[in-house]
Amino acid sequence: MEHPVPGSKGEGQGERHFSLKKRAGRLAFFLLILPLLTWMVALGADRVALSRWSGEDFAVVTVEKIVDVRAESAEEGDGWQTERVTVEISWRSGAERGTTGTIEVVRLTGSKLDLLPGRDYLLLSDVFDDGEVQYSLSDRYRVPAVAGFIAAACLILAGAAGLSGIKAMAGLFLSLFLLLGWFVPRAAEGFSPIPLAILAVAGVSLVTIVFVVRSPSLWPIPFLGALGGIIAASAAAWLMVELWQLTGLDGDSAALLSSMAPALSMKGLLLSAVVIGSIGAVLDVAISISSSMSELFLYDPAISGRRLWQGGISVGKEILGSMINTLLLAYLGSSLPFVILIAMEGIDLLSLLNDPHIAQEILRSLAGTMGLLLTIPLTALTAVWWLGRRRGETSDPEDAPSG
Repeated sequence: MEHPVPGSKGEGQGERHFSLKKRAGRLAFFLLILPLLTWMVALGADRVALSRWSGEDFAVVTVEKIVDVRAESAEEGDGWQTERVTVEISWRSGAERGTTGTIEVVRLTGSKLDLLPGRDYLLLSDVFDDGEVQYSLSDRYRVPAVAGFIAAACLILAGAAGLSGIKAMAGLFLSLFLLLGWFVPRAAEGFSPIPLAILAVAGVSLVTIVFVVRSPSLWPIPFLGALGGIIAASAAAWLMVELWQLTGLDGDSAALLSSMAPALSMKGLLLSAVVIGSIGAVLDVAISISSSMSELFLYDPAISGRRLWQGGISVGKEILGSMINTLLLAYLGSSLPFVILIAMEGIDLLSLLNDPHIAQEILRSLAGTMGLLLTIPLTALTAVWWLGRRRGETSDPEDAPSG
């Protein structure tokens, strides 16, 4: 019986076949474990939410049956049309957890919240002085579904990208913790939001770079470039806010926050929002340019500083166009209902430009663009200086940042 000669075609085909079977086995295991882990996360989130949302006037319920719908006539001078819906529900949290009963829910006629049997909702109860209880279903209960999809996305990212995906998720969670756990509480306490925002995005930049760029010796390049871009975006935003006379009070939430915390600077919050909203695009540009320039340096350590600079600027110019589109379309998408409303009203271009809401979106786009414009040359200049210091040292392929 003949055996395949080492290094022969038959042995190579056998190795490839074994590798394909191994990958198929891993994929099958992943597809089996993904639904299980997603279900476990959703179940855990459901239990946590039910334990916390169990107050006297707040509970999670399941609609079992729609018994009756009765419209009410609008009161004199009141243009709101309401209806009373009799529903059979099961309490999933609160003092009546595990019981079933029939209640009457008051809501606006034509409400977009469809009541469907078998779905979970948030139940609010108001007790009046005479002892009467008025119930309302405020929203759908979607915590388990949201938590499950987040878990599935994280698992898919980890399975597809491996260690790089896990590091990216770790960086994302640390960045969110820095913003939500440090910046937001201190801004709510009354500290000046602009310095806090710059410090927060500097921390976010550092965390992202540490988890994305493999070599610590190259961390200063994208960090300094991104920090310079953020400072440029902050300066441009401040100038536009002052010249355009924006107050940061556009929108109901901003007006409510201003009334609840008069000492809080709404202009400062507007500028902070610009800074935080721009950091993602600025970091993308800084890391991409530093990655490209370090690859050029590793390929040819004797490359001149001028040629290295030209390579970085060329890469930056190509990235700039797509990043500007990213910023503009992201802000436009977040304001799409308002833009459609304006279009339906037939407001002309001059009125559109004068609208404070539209002006704020233009402010975010222009400030982010200014940040990107400075990020490109600053990152390229930092790379030329930093890599020039290493000229003559032994190049290591592991010193290249992962793009």
